[in-house]
Amino acid sequence: MAVHLVRSFAVAVLLCSSAALGSACYVEEGPPPAYAYGYDPQYYDGYVVYYDDVGRPYYYMDGAVVWVPVASPLYIGLVSHWRLHAAAYHHWYGHYGYGFRGYHGHHR
Repeated sequence: MAVHLVRSFAVAVLLCSSAALGSACYVEEGPPPAYAYGYDPQYYDGYVVYYDDVGRPYYYMDGAVVWVPVASPLYIGLVSHWRLHAAAYHHWYGHYGYGFRGYHGHHR
């Protein structure tokens, strides 16, 4: 009987730890939270826009980085947005942004 309880406990611990590890890799399904940390994410063709260290906009498509084309009519606005909100963007990205790399929805 004691062996059975030990095995049951071990299985329960394993399942709980697996669930905890799985949640760390969770990709959000819905849109990023608006105004989290004072930042409202921008979108390009329905994808959440991210920025490199100098403010060049990009997004993720099927796990790959895609740079917003400089020729896009949205490019200047996206770069201006980063210049105005860079500090808030970094806070937002550190807490939420990485989780929405797979998000593609309707842009607002």
